[in-house]
Amino acid sequence: MAVKNLPVNEAIELGYQAPNKESGLSGVNAPIAEIYLPDTKEKDSNYPDVELIEVGNTGTYRGEFIPLEQGEWQVIMHKEDGDGQVTKKFSVGAHNVHSVGAAIAVVDADVAIVDGNVDAVKAKTDTLPANPAGAGNAGDTLEILSDQLDGIEGSVGALDTPPQAF
Repeated sequence: MAVKNLPVNEAIELGYQAPNKESGLSGVNAPIAEIYLPDTKEKDSNYPDVELIEVGNTGTYRGEFIPLEQGEWQVIMHKEDGDGQVTKKFSVGAHNVHSVGAAIAVVDADVAIVDGNVDAVKAKTDTLPANPAGAGNAGDTLEILSDQLDGIEGSVGALDTPPQAF
């Protein structure tokens, strides 16, 4: 099974357990990792075999490679003599699961802030009276506005009347 969604151009750590936890393999006897390209499944000529280095005296060996393109990379790890072969696949893409998770966490935090602001606005509007003092109901408000309009029209009409001589 392939490890999913690793980022392109970032190192992928390889781990290999030698058969019978064989320790002390180094130099020409060190385990190696062969890197195969995603689409062609051919050995990557840009990558010489990766020598895997033992961690302590555990028989566990580590190395890394950096995928330069997206796709399903295949890595075959084995002892120099071919014994103990292990194959792993790595799904490499533009984003990794951790970076997507981090981006979602930022969006979630922003949504929480917006939700808080909406709640604050709702709380303020809930404290407003249904009919502010002196506003009456909608009919009263329209009547007041109509009276004001009549007053404005009367003032405009007075401007059209020529001045009276004394």
